[in-house]
Amino acid sequence: MATRRDAPAAATPGQRIYFVSLGCPKNQVDTELMLGQVQAAGHSLVDAPDDADVIVVNTCAFIDKAKEESVDTILEMAQFKGDGAAKKLVVTGCLAQRYADELAKDIPEIDHILGSSDFPSIAKVLRPAAKKG
Repeated sequence: MATRRDAPAAATPGQRIYFVSLGCPKNQVDTELMLGQVQAAGHSLVDAPDDADVIVVNTCAFIDKAKEESVDTILEMAQFKGDGAAKKLVVTGCLAQRYADELAKDIPEIDHILGSSDFPSIAKVLRPAAKKG
């Protein structure tokens, strides 16, 4: 069962971030921690993926049904990037941990893959790329 974490947009500088948290209670806790990091870094949270600059999907791979739901959700969120609304798609969680290579190969819309133990790096991957000049 998916829980979409919606939070009102704050009037802070930075990017607008939309989170989707799938799976177990541990993922909910990890998502809450990432939400705090994102806000502390000056980003705001939005209520809908079509309002986001960045979409983060926190995945689950506990059982086959959870894997399927995670992949379906990643593909659904990738459409927002393809339509030009979102600039980045970040995938975190245990599916990302176990299947990083396959995800990167099969879903090129993904910009960053962070395994379960890598989620503390979320604020770092949200930083804008340095401009080349």
